[in-house]
Amino acid sequence: MEQKKMNLVQEDQYIIHEYTMAVLPFYTENGVLHSLVYEKYRIIEVYKSPKMIIQDSCHFYGSSLIGRVDSALTILKKKRMIPILISESHNICMIPLSAFKKQACVWIAYKHVVDIMSMKNGAIITFSNHEKVKVELTKMTLERKLDIAGRLVSTYDLRNENIKQLHKHQFIAEDIDAYVVVSEFDGERFFH
Repeated sequence: MEQKKMNLVQEDQYIIHEYTMAVLPFYTENGVLHSLVYEKYRIIEVYKSPKMIIQDSCHFYGSSLIGRVDSALTILKKKRMIPILISESHNICMIPLSAFKKQACVWIAYKHVVDIMSMKNGAIITFSNHEKVKVELTKMTLERKLDIAGRLVSTYDLRNENIKQLHKHQFIAEDIDAYVVVSEFDGERFFH
């Protein structure tokens, strides 16, 4: 994976959010595994492995990595390299480019990939801010991963919409306050 050399913001902690585009492994000169996090407007060196960032982010949004994996497995029926919906409410889906159990796995955000170009020995991913990252996977493999992630996201969206519709059908169409009954007794009005 090629990475740009530039002045980086450095942080001890990181939670994936709507501007996170990719989490890449980065080894220091001493061989310590850190992460380069590509956001829409900056790149951050985080003193944690990509896997730790994914785990911390799952916990932050109310689940665990294992819980997210188990949930995705019920939808995708796939056993390897499945995408993870980090946050349902924010539609943050991260795609591993290798086995996610590896500490040095590359993760890309489903909603930020706008183009994939083939090249010798890999592909170039273009993100929503026009930043480009070279990876050692084929365009076809990346497109397949994006399709699977899209199916995961759309299934969660459909489930949420079905729950909302089910909830709506359990109630009367109009607001109950629209039916105020007024009665009079001895010249005084009473509202029920």
